[in-house]
Amino acid sequence: MNQFDRSTAQRPEDPHKSAILRYVRSRVVAPYFIDRFDLDEESQVDLEEMDDVMNYLASLPAQDRAEMLYEKLMAFVADKKHFEDRQRALNKSTGASPEPFTPDQLLITELKFLSDDPETSELFADIYSQARADEGVIRKSPIRQHWQDVRQQVGEYDTKFRKTEQEIFLKKHESASARSSAGTRAERYAKKLLGLRAEQDQIERLQLPGIEAVAENTDPAAMFQYETLLKYQEQLADGFIWLPSRVEIQRQVIGALQNGRWPVLVGEAGTGKSELADAAAIELTGSAPLEVQCGPSTGEKQLIGDSAIDATGQSYIEYGPVMQAFTGLSDSRQKAPEVNNGRIVRLDEFGMMGGKAYALLKQLRMKGAGDTLNGKTVLAGAAAIGTTNPVGLRYPDRHALDPAMRREFADIVVGYTEQSNNNPELYEAMLTGLLDQNGHIVASENELAPAYKHVEFTDEEKRTLKDGRVIVGEDRLVEDGTDASHGTLWRLANAVKALQNAFVYGNAPDAHPKDALRFKVNGNDEIQIGTEGEVLTLSTSTITIGEVMSWMRGFKQRLQKQDKAFQVPTLSEWIELKLETYAGQVDRADREKVLAIFDHFHLFDGPPNRRSLPLTPKRIGYLSPRVPRPLYVEQPVAQEVAPPELENEAEAARMYEEVEVTLMDGETIKIKKGPGVFKTIITDAMEVKVTERFRVDEEDFAFVGSTAKGNKPVGASVEENALHKVFTPEEVEMGKIEYMFQQCVKDTESVCAATAT
Repeated sequence: MNQFDRSTAQRPEDPHKSAILRYVRSRVVAPYFIDRFDLDEESQVDLEEMDDVMNYLASLPAQDRAEMLYEKLMAFVADKKHFEDRQRALNKSTGASPEPFTPDQLLITELKFLSDDPETSELFADIYSQARADEGVIRKSPIRQHWQDVRQQVGEYDTKFRKTEQEIFLKKHESASARSSAGTRAERYAKKLLGLRAEQDQIERLQLPGIEAVAENTDPAAMFQYETLLKYQEQLADGFIWLPSRVEIQRQVIGALQNGRWPVLVGEAGTGKSELADAAAIELTGSAPLEVQCGPSTGEKQLIGDSAIDATGQSYIEYGPVMQAFTGLSDSRQKAPEVNNGRIVRLDEFGMMGGKAYALLKQLRMKGAGDTLNGKTVLAGAAAIGTTNPVGLRYPDRHALDPAMRREFADIVVGYTEQSNNNPELYEAMLTGLLDQNGHIVASENELAPAYKHVEFTDEEKRTLKDGRVIVGEDRLVEDGTDASHGTLWRLANAVKALQNAFVYGNAPDAHPKDALRFKVNGNDEIQIGTEGEVLTLSTSTITIGEVMSWMRGFKQRLQKQDKAFQVPTLSEWIELKLETYAGQVDRADREKVLAIFDHFHLFDGPPNRRSLPLTPKRIGYLSPRVPRPLYVEQPVAQEVAPPELENEAEAARMYEEVEVTLMDGETIKIKKGPGVFKTIITDAMEVKVTERFRVDEEDFAFVGSTAKGNKPVGASVEENALHKVFTPEEVEMGKIEYMFQQCVKDTESVCAATAT
């Protein structure tokens, strides 16, 4: 029963629970398990190690064992698929007979131990069946279908737009008509993308007209968020997560370049300046930028080139990064460029350059495609992007651009990752870092999730939905990010953001918002953080998103380390360990303030007292407060309606549609179409819906109705739907379970294989 629906209807136990356990035991363990007494010398199984593994598994909490059972099942299916793929390829190329799959025997023994344990298997089956049921319901949701259609269109138009955008930037179109057409295409694609992305965001936030935040709508929204985290996980493997704020900054960078101004990305260490510059360069030119480490002495030699002598004694100019990017040449001896278009130069520590370099860059800014630079032709697409730390107390050697240079360059501020109740990017990045290779998080929900308070609506606030249900309450996020009721990860995200803000204020202590944290020192020389006192600033201490992500990665790997301090059971204890280590390494001037921030967010309070069940994908999606919470609804009181009085049996017969069908043996019979209720040896009233599938003698059937005489179940062949067969109720009951089992096999193997690849 949905926790947000207060109807009294009870759902029967999900038969997929028995199906998944049957799959593990009959398809995974039984065909490959070898009893230790039957192992031969060639098996290469260390029995002593096997005993140690079993003892280790037995010592784990049931939740950990259930997570492990899922992970090992994934590993088995992935290995089996890879083996069978190789065998098919070998058979196709050589005609050799396929060899049998031989899995790791220790893995099979572990799977047997875990699946045989009642507590482990019950918990595993609960989570698996719940996740599968969630996916089945959400897959059929009209909102999901709409979202998938819009997302697909976004992908298609984005590809077209980027291609056209690059062609225009690199001046690929020679004729005026081609340039005009390309401009029109870019405008059309851009407008279409803006509309589609706005529509996608409205779907994900349930802001479309007529869409209420009830569970059947918020559940798909939670899955959208989960899929976003999986997308972030793929990006993280490449080193950079494209959170919404980073996408917006990249848009500004590209916009500046397209408008003929060179962007300068200004931000503190670890804000992602270099990654953003590189991404913009690749999008516009198809190539990574050439890099220059700038300083006060940077000038023509470092940017344009310097004299060199070859092996024959002839002198030439060895070009610097700017000359290479603008002309495609590495030195003055070359006659033809090495590349087809210009490239972008990334000028790191841009603010440290002196007047000579600025004067040279101003001249370079005026060069366009077809102009000459030191006698060489400038290629289309040549440009530069600067990166620098902000001017301020912390960076006395950084200089602001003079007014004349500001006309040539565009300052773009790159702040730390956003973190607020409405835009929890840092928190979502942390969740991404905790995802394992199977898309799961092995941590308790109460350690992760922000806290909500339940609010019951007054009679005036209640409203009735179109289907008659009444909205009676909602869950509202506890707005205070320091509240101890929040999960540790949510409080950590807010604490890291507070620390980053204090670090930023430390460079410009007079420029801070009204809501900046403040502090006082009490009579015991202890720092107390609040809303009164001095603005909280830090001199040298910050935490970058890269460092936080290393903590998340370390949590997943902690138990594999020999360090005794790492052997902690919970995420909260791991975070406390990392914070203590971090605080011990910061400068003495900042240490007490840093510890005060962590105390302010209750990060040293210890782990919560209880552990929750393993998280399904839907529950992982719900962790983000970006996802609307399901409203609480009540079913209206049902009005009892007296059944119609039937005057005679003929009138009763007309209530059921009777049709004639052909059986597989050629006989024709009459059946009553519609759902049926049957008594079996096991069940007093087994309900079967129309089109419900069941499997008998290795063949799939769809239920169509009951025989007009005798009330026996009738199914149509799935392959030949014109042919029918009469069954016993027991055959249908067992057939439903068998069909679910076969679907479970397909679903499990396809999901595991997709995860592995």
